[in-house]
Amino acid sequence: MTTTPEHPAEPDPVAPGTTPTADGAEQAVASDVAQDVLQQAADALDDAVERELDPAEAAAMDALDSPRRLLLVHAHPDDESLATGATAAAAAAAAGTAVTLVTCTRGERGEVLPAVLAEHPGVDADEDALAELRTGELAAAAEALGLEDRRFLGADAVGPDGAPVRYRDSGMAWADGEGGAAATGTRAVPAPDAPADALSLAPLDEVAGHLVRVLHEVRPQVVVTYEPGGGYGHPDHVRVHDLVLRAVELAADPDGAAPWTVARVLGHVADEAVLRDGLRALRAQGLATSDPDGDLPSLAVPGEEVDVVVDASAELPAKVAALRAHASQVELGASSFALTNGLHQPLSGVEQYRLLRGEPVRPEGGEPLTDLFAGLV
Repeated sequence: MTTTPEHPAEPDPVAPGTTPTADGAEQAVASDVAQDVLQQAADALDDAVERELDPAEAAAMDALDSPRRLLLVHAHPDDESLATGATAAAAAAAAGTAVTLVTCTRGERGEVLPAVLAEHPGVDADEDALAELRTGELAAAAEALGLEDRRFLGADAVGPDGAPVRYRDSGMAWADGEGGAAATGTRAVPAPDAPADALSLAPLDEVAGHLVRVLHEVRPQVVVTYEPGGGYGHPDHVRVHDLVLRAVELAADPDGAAPWTVARVLGHVADEAVLRDGLRALRAQGLATSDPDGDLPSLAVPGEEVDVVVDASAELPAKVAALRAHASQVELGASSFALTNGLHQPLSGVEQYRLLRGEPVRPEGGEPLTDLFAGLV
C-alpha cells in the first residue's frame, strides 16, 4: 500500500487469485480445491490413455469405423457355426466389415454326444456345468471364425436380484412323425419342463429391449437370424426370430434414444431341392439321414424364396474348425455333420437366406443376391 501525509493508507488493488502477505507483498496462492480438481482430471486422462480396452469394447468401437456392419443373432452356442459359419467367417475376413455375434442362451439344456459324455460324466445332468462347457466351445468356435465381438443377450444389464441378466435354454423334444410314427428328427417341439427363466418364456419386449441396446451401439445395416419356424422348430430359435424383428422395430422408433433403422433382416434357409439332393447323396454313402423324400424342417423353402446365396466356400475350413470346437453337439463326417439325433446333413460353405424385413432384394423371377450388403453400402 502507499501513504502520503495528505491521504490515509489504503490497500492497493489485489489481483484475483492472490492475497496480501503480512508484509503487504502480493503472492499468488492457488486454491487447494482447484489443485485437487486439476490433479484428478489429469489422473483420469492418464488412466483413459493407458487403460487397455477389453476385446468386446474395442471391437465395438472399431465397428463404427467400418462401412459394413453385420449382426448375427443366435439362440445357443453352435448355432452361429451350423447356420452361418461360412458367412460369418467370410464377413469377418473382409476388409471394411465388422461382425457382432449375440448368443441368447448358454445351451444349458442341450443334449450331449456320447464321446463328450465319456470325458465329462454327468455334464448333461448339470445345467451349469454344461453351460460352462458350451461357453468354452463357443469361444473356440468364434476364434476359428474370426469373430472378436461376441456377447450374450442381456449380459450388460442387471436384473431385479442385482445379478446380470441371463436367459436359459428352454430345452426341446423331437416331434413324432405323422400318425404317431417315430420321431423323424426334422421338427422340434417345446420341452414340457422349460425353466421359469427360459428364453422362450420371457416377455417379448423384455428380451427385445436387450437387443435394442446392441442395435443402437453397433448400428448394423444387416441382421441375420432364423426364419419364422426357427430352422426346425426349437422354441428358442422361434423366440429369437420374434425378438429380432421386435428389436429392429423398437430400435427405429424416432422418439427413442439414438434411433437406428436396420436396412435388411435375413433368416437362414435352405433351398428345398438342393437339400433333398444333398440328403440323397449322403444316403448313397451309407450315412443315416432324414428321409430325402419326406418332411423337411421349416428352413427348407422353394428355391424361388431364397433371396441371398452366399458362396463362402473358401471359408469352409474355418466353418469346419468352428463345428469341431462344438464337440459336445456336433459330429463331423467327410462332407456332412450330425447332431445328437445321429442324422447327417450336408456340410457346405454355401449358405442361403430369405428376406424377413427390408426392401426386396431380388426382382420377381430374378436371381438371388450374392452379397448380404448388395445395394446398401
